[in-house]
Amino acid sequence: MASTIVLISGGNRGIGLEIVRALLESNTTSDGTPYHVYLGSRDLQRGKDVAAKLPVAHGNTVTAIQLDITSPQSVNNAVTTVEAESGRLDVLINNAGVNYENIADEAIKMSTLYDINVIGPSRVTDAFKPVLLTQPAERKKEKRIIHVTSSMGSIGSRLDPKFEYYHEKYTPYRCTKAALGMLTACHAYDFKDDGVKIHAFDPGWVATEFGGGDPEVNRKLGAIDPRVPGLACRDVVEGKRDNEANLIVSINGDTFPW
Repeated sequence: MASTIVLISGGNRGIGLEIVRALLESNTTSDGTPYHVYLGSRDLQRGKDVAAKLPVAHGNTVTAIQLDITSPQSVNNAVTTVEAESGRLDVLINNAGVNYENIADEAIKMSTLYDINVIGPSRVTDAFKPVLLTQPAERKKEKRIIHVTSSMGSIGSRLDPKFEYYHEKYTPYRCTKAALGMLTACHAYDFKDDGVKIHAFDPGWVATEFGGGDPEVNRKLGAIDPRVPGLACRDVVEGKRDNEANLIVSINGDTFPW
C-alpha cells in the first residue's frame, strides 16, 4: 500500500524533529497507510545522522533531504528528489523559521526574518505545488499544507491585555508571523478548488534552541517540552483539527484569531 508522503522543513532539530518523531510513531493516518517522511535539513549530513537514529514503527519510514528554504536551487533540487523517489507529496509542513535577537538594527532584523519566515514558506509551497496536486494512481489522498506560525503573530491578540504575550515586544518576529498568517489565508484561497487543506499551527513557547535560547533555562521559566507540539501537529496532519478553519490552531485545543 502506498505511503502518505510528508516533507518537513527544519526537521533535524527542535519542534520539526518532534513532528517527525510523532509521525514515525503513528499508526493512525487518515487512510490507513504508513508515513514516509522527508526530514528537511540545511546540512544534509546532519539530517542523515538524525534520521538514522530515529525509531520507526507501523511501517513508517524516514529519509533526510537537503533543504535550505532561502535557496531557490536547494528547494528546486528537493522537489526533483521527491518527485523522482515518491512521485508526489501529500503533506507539506513549513516548519523552518527563526527569531534572531542578536541583530541590533530593527529594519535589518525585520528584513532578515521576513526572508526566512515568510518568503521561505512561500517559495517552498510554490515549488512543491505540482507534486502536492499529484494524486496516486490507486486512490485519491487528502492533501495538506501546514505553516508553523506563532500566536504572537495574531493581530487580534496583540492589543488584548489578557493575551499571554501581551507585554512581550518582538516586533519584527510578530510582523513576519502576521504576514505568514496572510500567506496561509492566501494559500487557502489559492488551493480551495484543489482539495488541499491549509492550516496555521502555533506550537507555543517550547524548550528548544530557537532564537538562541537555552532549552533548560526556558524549561525552568515555563516553556513546554517539544514533544507536546510534535503530537499536536500530528493531530492536524491526521485531520483531527479540520473543524477549526480560518484560525491559528495551537496545542491543547487552543485557537487564536488572525
